[in-house]
Amino acid sequence: MAHANLDQAPHERGLDEYPPEWQEEFQRLSDVVLELSTRYRDSILIRIWDPRSLQGLMKSIRYWVRHYPTFIVEGQEKVTGWNVEQLEQHIVTAGGVPHS
Repeated sequence: MAHANLDQAPHERGLDEYPPEWQEEFQRLSDVVLELSTRYRDSILIRIWDPRSLQGLMKSIRYWVRHYPTFIVEGQEKVTGWNVEQLEQHIVTAGGVPHS
């Protein structure tokens, strides 16, 4: 099982093939998404689009995304970068989600 990487979670398989800075970015994004999903639970819906996929490319073009990470809130507000406080402000303002 270890040979087939089945002893690792799906998001960890193959991650060691990427450069360390990409691994750090992935971990950071995972932490942000987990933090938001824990804090807001069913009040928000989080979708992740890989910009290398066709859907991700189409979303990047639609929203004029040039830098990553970029978070799109309610299909309107675009928050680029790692400022989680700013992202949460947009989530609370756009969705009427109570801040906890």
